[in-house]
Amino acid sequence: MVKRVVIIIIALLMAIVSGSALAADIKIKGDFNNRFTIYNNHNDWFQAEKGVLGDGNSSESWGEAKYRMWFNAATNDDKVKGVWAWEVGSLEYGKSGNIGKGVGGSYSGDAINLETRWLYTDFQLPWLADKARIRMGLQPFTVNKYLWSETIMGVTSDIALGPVNLNLSWLRPYRDPVTDDDDDVEDLDAFYARVNFKPVDGIKVGFFGLYMTGDPDHSDPANYMTITSQNYEVKKFKNSTDLDLYVFGVDGKAVVGDLFASWDLMYQGGSVDDVNFKESYNGWDYNKCRVNEDFDVSAWLAHVDIGYKINKMKFTYTFWYASGDDDGSDSDFDAFMAVDIDCKENMTIFKAMYTEDDYFTEKDYLLDKGFIMNKLTFDYKASKKLSFGTAAMYMWTAEDIVYVDDDGKQRKEDEVGIEINAYLKYKIYDNLEFAINAGYLFSGDAMDFWEVDQRDGSSDEDIFTSTCRVRYKF
Repeated sequence: MVKRVVIIIIALLMAIVSGSALAADIKIKGDFNNRFTIYNNHNDWFQAEKGVLGDGNSSESWGEAKYRMWFNAATNDDKVKGVWAWEVGSLEYGKSGNIGKGVGGSYSGDAINLETRWLYTDFQLPWLADKARIRMGLQPFTVNKYLWSETIMGVTSDIALGPVNLNLSWLRPYRDPVTDDDDDVEDLDAFYARVNFKPVDGIKVGFFGLYMTGDPDHSDPANYMTITSQNYEVKKFKNSTDLDLYVFGVDGKAVVGDLFASWDLMYQGGSVDDVNFKESYNGWDYNKCRVNEDFDVSAWLAHVDIGYKINKMKFTYTFWYASGDDDGSDSDFDAFMAVDIDCKENMTIFKAMYTEDDYFTEKDYLLDKGFIMNKLTFDYKASKKLSFGTAAMYMWTAEDIVYVDDDGKQRKEDEVGIEINAYLKYKIYDNLEFAINAGYLFSGDAMDFWEVDQRDGSSDEDIFTSTCRVRYKF
């Protein structure tokens, strides 16, 4: 695989040199990112939905590299272009592994080390002049950063209709090959529509809808998928559930002088049928498993940013609420469910670390209990090269985490805690940046749920981490 890639690169470079032999303008772009975890005191926590908090520190430091390159081949009039991007990483310093294990075509690219990140064609519709473009293939796709923002296979469109901009898309997260005459089509499909407009200068508003449907063959209840509070995300279902899920939402941005704001509001409904549900984590099980069940979905998320810029300073207040489920033993899913996202709102819970492939959760909530965030951020751009900032946040789950501790006592907790983050960025050259950040979580009592030693119903383990990066972009 690697040899093939090298041969293709050489061929493309030769084509560029030949100049007149091509009818396209080819540009090469790159993002070469070396990242380091300087120190964390709980490496047992940053384990991608499997983390726990041991009794005492499990500190660690490491380095890794994630490199991305992409080719843009466009006609001189930009009416047609093709994009091919691949990624190598994250390759950890000193950790063995095999490069070239496959090519991704599902959620997030879906491969290890050598990954096809993008592979799409983008072209203008000739009968609508410069008013409409179509993009097809493996491409970056965003509905809303709190719902779905990742790479996916599909066909998307961008159509300008006077003051209104229209997006229509069909996505295919999973294909089930039909092999028998009586075999039903059991693919997983997503259909998306969005209307954006500007009611007045400085304000942008968008209305959107997303519908996902999949109907796998579940004739045998023994093969039904078990959903847990730990893997409560559409991406984790793949095509193992009878899914009819819809989301309606409104989002937007506003800038009035030095004031700015952004907002998101979404309602999620539908059903997830023929599945089991277990409210569990690392073998812990409080409510009995709901077996062979049809679940009705009714959930919502609200978010707002309000800020003010003055000279080189920016102040931002952030709030969001993702609904949670207060009863894991009923047949309702009341917790908001992301499709595929990388939430980067803080360092110890989400993915704001520069070594972002080591994290606790990529979702914007905890388990199926939702999330509440109050956050104050200060950013300061000292010069063209130097910027820094800090943030403080107070966090809860929207519904109590209910568990039985090691002494057999039932606990109900929702306080995640207070976290302080800080960062500094410095441009060594225009296209080479050094950045460092750090985060400390003063754990609330809900964090006792993840502790190995659950005895008093209160948190005993705070979390600290610090990372840095040297990033070359061209």
